[in-house]
Amino acid sequence: MRTIHDIYLFVLASLIALVASVSGCQRKETVLDVDTPRGGLEIQRDRDGGNVSIQVGE
Repeated sequence: MRTIHDIYLFVLASLIALVASVSGCQRKETVLDVDTPRGGLEIQRDRDGGNVSIQVGE
């Protein structure tokens, strides 16, 4: 059950990263930072290269 939850978070984070990179959002270091009681999600974008990194915490 926990693995399914992680997969859903990963898919959601991937979709958000895709939309953020395609839409040309503002040049911010942190694109999304969500903290919940069961974990968190942080999406960061590199200002120079535009690389997106996704971190899922428990």
